Amino acid sequence: MELKTRPSSLRDTRFFRAGMLVICTALFSWLLLGIYRSFIINPQTTLQGLSASIPSGIAASYYDLVFVVSLTAAALVLLFLARASRLGTVVVVAIFYIAILVSLCWGFANINLVKMLSEPFTFQWLVYGDFLQNADAKNAIGDALNPRDFAVSSISIVMVLVLGYAAARLCSRLGPTGRTIVLGVVVLCVAAALFGTGRYLQAAALPAAKVENPIVHFVESALLKPTPVVFTMKVDANDPDVASVGERPAETSRFKAPSPNPIKNVLVFMMESVPSRYIETFGGKYPVTPNIKSYASDSLRFDNIYAHTPSTNYSIFSLFSSLYNDISYYGMTASHPDLPLNSISNTLTASGFRTGFFWSADSRFQRVDEFLLNKGLDIIQDYRGQKCTIPTFKLSSEEWKNFDYNSDLCTAQSVINWVNQDAENPFFAVMFTAMTHYPYFTDSEQVHYSDDEKFNAYLNALKIGDQALGQILDSLKQSGKLDSTLVVILGDHGEAFGEHGNYVHASALYEENIHIPLIMINKQLFHDDVAHSVGGIVDMAPTILDILGLPLPKPWQGRSLFSEQRPNKTFFFIPWSGFQFGYRENDRKVIFSASTGKVEEYDLKADPTEKVNLVKDDTGDHSELLRPIAGWVQSQKRRVADMIAQTEKNAARCRIDSLEVDAAGTSFEGPPRLDVLVDGKTVGEVEIQGVESKAITSDAIVAELKAASAHATPFRFDLGAVPNPQKIELRYANDLWAGAGKAGDRNLFVGSVKVNGHAVPKNRLHVDNRAVGYIDDSGTSMFNNGSLWVSGPFIEGCL
Repeated sequence: MELKTRPSSLRDTRFFRAGMLVICTALFSWLLLGIYRSFIINPQTTLQGLSASIPSGIAASYYDLVFVVSLTAAALVLLFLARASRLGTVVVVAIFYIAILVSLCWGFANINLVKMLSEPFTFQWLVYGDFLQNADAKNAIGDALNPRDFAVSSISIVMVLVLGYAAARLCSRLGPTGRTIVLGVVVLCVAAALFGTGRYLQAAALPAAKVENPIVHFVESALLKPTPVVFTMKVDANDPDVASVGERPAETSRFKAPSPNPIKNVLVFMMESVPSRYIETFGGKYPVTPNIKSYASDSLRFDNIYAHTPSTNYSIFSLFSSLYNDISYYGMTASHPDLPLNSISNTLTASGFRTGFFWSADSRFQRVDEFLLNKGLDIIQDYRGQKCTIPTFKLSSEEWKNFDYNSDLCTAQSVINWVNQDAENPFFAVMFTAMTHYPYFTDSEQVHYSDDEKFNAYLNALKIGDQALGQILDSLKQSGKLDSTLVVILGDHGEAFGEHGNYVHASALYEENIHIPLIMINKQLFHDDVAHSVGGIVDMAPTILDILGLPLPKPWQGRSLFSEQRPNKTFFFIPWSGFQFGYRENDRKVIFSASTGKVEEYDLKADPTEKVNLVKDDTGDHSELLRPIAGWVQSQKRRVADMIAQTEKNAARCRIDSLEVDAAGTSFEGPPRLDVLVDGKTVGEVEIQGVESKAITSDAIVAELKAASAHATPFRFDLGAVPNPQKIELRYANDLWAGAGKAGDRNLFVGSVKVNGHAVPKNRLHVDNRAVGYIDDSGTSMFNNGSLWVSGPFIEGCL
């Protein structure tokens, strides 16, 4: 009898020990998932704050507890079935450990994924990321599993496994009665935890995205939610709606400028987070844009213009490049800032315009500063380069970098100073405000417009932005330039204040998020006119060039808003709250969530606030509604991929290795010095051993330098460290003159300039305004401190 009971006792002991290992590990795993959850529902940056938030995180971990209990129950059933086999028991425990490790790692990564995507990772995100093959998906996963966080998660997971093992060992030493009590207590505690966490979720009403178990969420998105049709629907391989200038037939324009064209200058005033509904000339009911209103009689208002993505860097990209962004979480400025694009600033620089970009905020945000470097701008200035008596608003933190900004009034003064530096040459200036970005800080006393504190702060910030615009326009009027300047006022995207249950701007595609104002001011051209063309920021640059009478670069996708052939349609998307896509065509607006399958259709003429969704059944066939989105998404992804591939292919051909400068000079108390700067960085300097100067009169000084030029010497500079420069500066910085009536003047002569052994044409050389000198067939003579600028492209076909 004893021989028969021993195997049974051994099986029971094996089952109990393995079962307690599973149960104890599961309990500690749930507690750790609760701690992870606290980072999601109540993020904290201090140890004290984190400690205080842990109880609420555990209380909100109902779905994590259900997942762990289900996993544990399955493991216990398998252990019971395999209790007769030691190998079977080991296999079941090993599988359970793997499942727990996956759930804990995924739970930790979910902290960053929810912060980045506004929801746990989904199957749709996997598909839109080409199954983690594209840069966007790789970057998202890389950010979620960075080395520091990986180390923290590894340590916490190891601690859970050790504690689970130690607790199981203690329980295994108990007698039969003790084991029964422990199991009873565990069951009661788990039941109480399920009841308590479930009640807490009901009472707290937390967003589902912040409390759902990430593994369950992913599985449900794969099995229960629709296929992302915009990738699989059959459409025209080359969507004509987004074809480039070079791919579509020539277009005609309704705009007819007077002859001669009065427009010599362009000012683009881009307002941060400003939808059209808060501008008085668009029906805004708050008196916060009096300066814009005062120019209504000299303006043309476009009432159907949209941001393509409610995010600043996406809008900057489309404004300068006249291209739609990649369908991407990061945006083109962040992922591909160095792409050689035909920007509006490059185009206007080539037409003799001075060009400048002025931002109240930090241009390092999403690598915008790097994106702007090769866009032909003479000056790029953010809050760091401004002289401002008003203190900078400091919002940046370790987590949120590059969020500091200055008062928009300081930026306006920088624009005014730059414009007034040169009274002769035409200018293209972009000013970008910042104070209307959350949290809407200002330095002035608040005027009461609304009982909503944040909304009231926003309106006060908007009024300061309008004041900044007024100061620039007053300066243009005083200098006599206003009548010859096209002033373009627009928002970069909108701002929501709960109209559809969302706030700020980046979580939805409703009108408050993306419908922006567009106003063009010039009393010679416009007279309180209104245009109803449907368009977007991608159309800004073509419309400006249309008014100036300049041809559009062939790669541009945008169309002039005056084009007689343009489709009355524009597209938009957001990648942060699940993937959402949309378009407006005439009065119809369609929004599609690829994550949930929800389709929305609105008649904006009858329902401008989007209260009545005309789609009543998400499960029906909405192919015709979604076909334009599918065509745009598929065409755009292919277009961007081809553009990036072509750039990489051209990288070797467009590489610049050397610069050769023939230089001579006249010496006085030392030789002239030539400094070479590439994209603002010094790559070399050389002293030019010139002829000793003995000239006194101006004519003699010119003749002396002319004679010295015959002995020009070549100097070679290695540009290997800057393989694809956009602009080269040859700076003369140590001028010296003996004085009137005295002999001696140190001057510099630059003959030919060669890049990779090829001479740079004279039309790509110019002397800046600080220099006293000239360029002729023999070269450049410089009689004062200043710079000779060498503009690209340096190799034919390379920007």
